[in-house]
Amino acid sequence: EEDLHSLYSWVDEVPLSRPKRNIARDFADGVLVAEIVAHYFPKLVELHNYSGAHSLSQKMYNWQTLNTKVFKKLHFGVQKADIDRVCAAEAGAIERVLKLVQTKLAKVRTG
Repeated sequence: EEDLHSLYSWVDEVPLSRPKRNIARDFADGVLVAEIVAHYFPKLVELHNYSGAHSLSQKMYNWQTLNTKVFKKLHFGVQKADIDRVCAAEAGAIERVLKLVQTKLAKVRTG
């Protein structure tokens, strides 16, 4: 519970392009995750590569783009099974991915 609160607080520190109403649905297409990474590492993320999506194929494309173009440069990746869960807006899935992203970004930022 405390971990989730600190994770949500971390997300709230980043100015996002759309409001968070339902975190599982709002983050399913990967766009807001791209914005979070871009907030800390603007040179790593070309936000025009990510478009808001309702279709599964576009959501998957966004996440695959994050994995290959961004996360790879940060020396980690999100497993396909986790991406599938996030795209389906399964409860708890985005929180696990955001925690991974938060941990990896902090590691890179502190060297």
